[in-house]
Amino acid sequence: MWLNSVLMSKKILIISGPTATGKTDLAIKLAKKYNGLLISADSRQIYQGLDIGTGKDHPPDIKIHLIDILTPDQSFSVTQFQQLAFEKIHLAHHHHQLPIIVGGTGHYIDAIVNPQRDTYHLKPKRCLRFCLNKLSLKNLQKIYQILDKKSFDSLNNSEKHNPHRLIRKIEIKLSLLFSRDAPRGVSTNHPNYDILHFSLTAPTSFLYHRIDQRIQKRLSLGLLDEIKTLLKTYKWSDPGLNTLAYKEFRDYFTVRASLADAQQKWRFDEHAYARRQLTWFKKRPEVIFIDITQPKYSSRIFSLVKKWYNSL
Repeated sequence: MWLNSVLMSKKILIISGPTATGKTDLAIKLAKKYNGLLISADSRQIYQGLDIGTGKDHPPDIKIHLIDILTPDQSFSVTQFQQLAFEKIHLAHHHHQLPIIVGGTGHYIDAIVNPQRDTYHLKPKRCLRFCLNKLSLKNLQKIYQILDKKSFDSLNNSEKHNPHRLIRKIEIKLSLLFSRDAPRGVSTNHPNYDILHFSLTAPTSFLYHRIDQRIQKRLSLGLLDEIKTLLKTYKWSDPGLNTLAYKEFRDYFTVRASLADAQQKWRFDEHAYARRQLTWFKKRPEVIFIDITQPKYSSRIFSLVKKWYNSL
């Protein structure tokens, strides 16, 4: 028992990758084998009521932490995720469990892998956000170009056209520019964890086919009815409804687009999101990439986890 406690006290297993790669199924199998505590790193599944569109289809008897923790009208930052995630990691270690982070939100996972990153501690500034939200996308782009043209030019097309991302980047730049003290990073006091990070991957053509199948399945499960129910309480401008699998249907529900157009937009947005996820994780040097189209890919993962799990 003492040796097991020593082994477990710093270990974190991460299963990441783009949508439709089977991350959750794999994580559940690993959790059953290694007495794992599952922690979600999915920025959409944090919202209550967003069930079908975000794919909360794991077995009901499986507990995954940090799912359904907010109502759709609440905002949630990376810093808040980081704090809650480390609480669950400490809880897992206290009970001699293996914390398993599973999800595809790169910023969330990066907050675990790089807890001392300077900008995580910068809190949202409500007045600034209120003003920035009044601006057009074009003006937000101009402001960020003025603040940091090199950084703006390095953004991909999706990031340049995402007002929420631009607002956060502007907020960070202005916070650092006018801060009296140099950024010191968030005070986490976390030990140097022993992290094993797998990222599931596949050719985009394979992923696109899987994504399209999932879209049809979620529509058949009643996604449109779920959105109708959500709209009785929440607005399209709320964070939950302004997310992938929901925002694409705004024009359909306001009678400005056909259902076919909304579905097509959803497909394109899901494909683009998968590409961004692939790009994000490929930049991480610590990641072990596993191609799910290769035979016995899961056996390789289990073999590597076994060796790592039993090592000091």
